[in-house]
Amino acid sequence: MLIPKDNSDGQKEPETKVETTTPELKTPTETVQPETTEIETREPETVEQEPTEKAEEPAAGKNIDDIGAYFSVSDVRNDVTGNWRISTIAENVDIQEYALSYYKEYFKDDKEIHAIVNFNYKTTTKISVIGNTLDVSIYDYVDGEEHDAKLLFSGTLLKEYSVNMDNGSIEEIQ
Repeated sequence: MLIPKDNSDGQKEPETKVETTTPELKTPTETVQPETTEIETREPETVEQEPTEKAEEPAAGKNIDDIGAYFSVSDVRNDVTGNWRISTIAENVDIQEYALSYYKEYFKDDKEIHAIVNFNYKTTTKISVIGNTLDVSIYDYVDGEEHDAKLLFSGTLLKEYSVNMDNGSIEEIQ
């Protein structure tokens, strides 16, 4: 670029060539990181529920309603305690698997002792409450025992089970 110089006396001096360069502007470069958000992932929590007394479904074991038998629970003749109840069935079932469901359906008080006479197996099962477990004892059937408390549970003890009332687990005792 040529720039004419002006002199104070009004005469023009020869033009001088002046080169100018535009300095590069250096601006700090910012690195912008994309904003990230952390998402915390967790396994769903398992909430344990306390079993409710006399619940519809047993915690474990089989449902007594699935047997298809009608349980007519009645008082036992000659029972001096007033706590004995009896039912009779003719079904091919292992009653210890249904004991918790039976308890929830038919016991009105934990002081009760229930007898279930099964004519198909010729056994009498005793179900009673001991603390937080059901004691399920299976005896040989004695002819006529369903009619008299003095004969009930007089047969030979065949098996005995403990049924946990919280989780329904069945443990063979004898």
